[in-house]
Amino acid sequence: MIIWLINPGEPLPIDNNQRLLRSGKLAYALKDDNEVIWFCSKFDHFTKKFRQSNEKEFDGIKYYFINSIGYKNNLSLRRLLDHVILGLNLLIKILKLKEKPDIIITSYPPIETSFFISLYCKINKIKLICDVRDLWPYTFPHLFKNKFYKILCNIFIIPWVICSKIIFKNTIVITISDGFSNWLQKYSIKQVKKFYLSYEKKEIIEKLQYFKDLKISDDDFIISFVGNYSKIKFDFDVIFDVADEIYSFSKNIKFIFCGDLKNIDNKYISNKYKNVFFFDWINREDMRKLLNISKIGLAPYKDLWDFNMSIPNKISEYLCYETPILSSLKGDTKNLINKYNCGINFDLNDKKNFVENIKFVYENKEYYNNLKAGAIQASKNFTDNKVIGEMKNFILS
Repeated sequence: MIIWLINPGEPLPIDNNQRLLRSGKLAYALKDDNEVIWFCSKFDHFTKKFRQSNEKEFDGIKYYFINSIGYKNNLSLRRLLDHVILGLNLLIKILKLKEKPDIIITSYPPIETSFFISLYCKINKIKLICDVRDLWPYTFPHLFKNKFYKILCNIFIIPWVICSKIIFKNTIVITISDGFSNWLQKYSIKQVKKFYLSYEKKEIIEKLQYFKDLKISDDDFIISFVGNYSKIKFDFDVIFDVADEIYSFSKNIKFIFCGDLKNIDNKYISNKYKNVFFFDWINREDMRKLLNISKIGLAPYKDLWDFNMSIPNKISEYLCYETPILSSLKGDTKNLINKYNCGINFDLNDKKNFVENIKFVYENKEYYNNLKAGAIQASKNFTDNKVIGEMKNFILS
């Protein structure tokens, strides 16, 4: 079969040492028995640079690079314009191709590419699967507390809302959580299927050397965060505000943060914490080793409408590596924690509650061991072998 992947934003196997995400993993799972063609943007969302190729074949996968204007800021009008131009150029490209696919898998967002692809599939009667990872544009008004701004946002997003409803009604929808699935069911006239975000699970053999200057001992209780310090997604203030109090309680409790430091407030980085350590991005292997020695994976997501309906990537990643989670989320993530007893919920606005949770899990080894056992049990749901394998079977069925 000929299978098209429409995902402009994910890292590609041809990009330098980028970790593959869902579409990349799926491309490799499908390519052995099918002809896989990936339509992607010439503009690299992560590096904010343009790729030079128009067309390329690598490791059994063919790539078409679609022109767009690019953008510097993820939250900007230029990014919206980039996606509109990208969607139009994608449509022009596929209309020129003589050979049509048997199946198209489109990632949502961007809405613009999914919208034009859904029209193309409807006209040509091609099976279309839409992988919904984010509820844009419906999330946008929830970012504002001011009622006037909410009203303006709801007016502004009307064109995208109309397009999204057309997409959902014309496709088979897959998504990442029960909350998203239940919400999408209102708009989809076909089925909605859930597949969690997943990660590659590998046995850790070598010890972690990257943080050797910290002199980590077996008695240390490591709480770690690895990822992008997005101020839209996360709120780290409560952790930094109580760090000194936790250090006075136990010097063995250490917080390790790895990621893009420019998004962390300088007042925190310049503060000479004795138990909080900041590092830049680390490679995949060191990340796995860090999570392997971490007692807790930190996930201080903001209390936003869509996050509470989701199982976000940090949750999936920590649990894949059998690391209990410390989460501020309600909804689906809280339900997951309760089901498997694989973590702790805390309130971002309650510093006392956060400190009490840290102290309790540190002092009660039996309680922590139960959390660890729950994380091991839950991890089976978030491995690439399970999720990508099930997605492949679903797509080809």
